[in-house]
Amino acid sequence: MENEKYEDQKYDLPAGCLLRFFWMTIGNVILLFCAYGIFQHRSSVLSIADAFYWASVGCLLVVRYVDIRYLKGLTAEGDPASMAHWRRYAALLGVAATVLWFVVHGIVYFGA
Repeated sequence: MENEKYEDQKYDLPAGCLLRFFWMTIGNVILLFCAYGIFQHRSSVLSIADAFYWASVGCLLVVRYVDIRYLKGLTAEGDPASMAHWRRYAALLGVAATVLWFVVHGIVYFGA
């Protein structure tokens, strides 16, 4: 009985697992390092760290899209993901990344 349960399961492609790992962990860590780089640079103008920061945000969005659209992506809970999940992810990431970027630049600018 137990073996029948496992025979019905389909396994993810390694690329899908890697993409999921990227958008769930590695990409967010990269964003934090970029935010730290902006903080360390202490320039009131845009720097290379800002470019890397926004490129990382774009990369996260593309990776999540490819994961869902072409590799039958899953949610963080393991359920099948849809484009509605991607839109929600894109909105949340966009807001969170923008807020973090403004907070870091505010700290740098006002010297807190």
